[in-house]
Amino acid sequence: MSEVEQSFDSQRIKIVEYLEKEGFSNKDVIRAYENIKEPSYKFAKTDISSVLNGNRKYTQSVKWLITFLIKYFDLD
Repeated sequence: MSEVEQSFDSQRIKIVEYLEKEGFSNKDVIRAYENIKEPSYKFAKTDISSVLNGNRKYTQSVKWLITFLIKYFDLD
């Protein structure tokens, strides 16, 4: 795993830990994503869950989603 991928993986884990700590679920993340008027990338609900579970490669779209979630939940 490259340094960049490790960075995004640690951010993904930070998001998941925050969601668990605050009692949020994947549904809350999906709702946040669906409220974006014109997202840069399109994700199905199952894709978002796969990203949060670490089952997707760190493509540009996945990196965008993780960055969005970090900013949305004010975790930076």
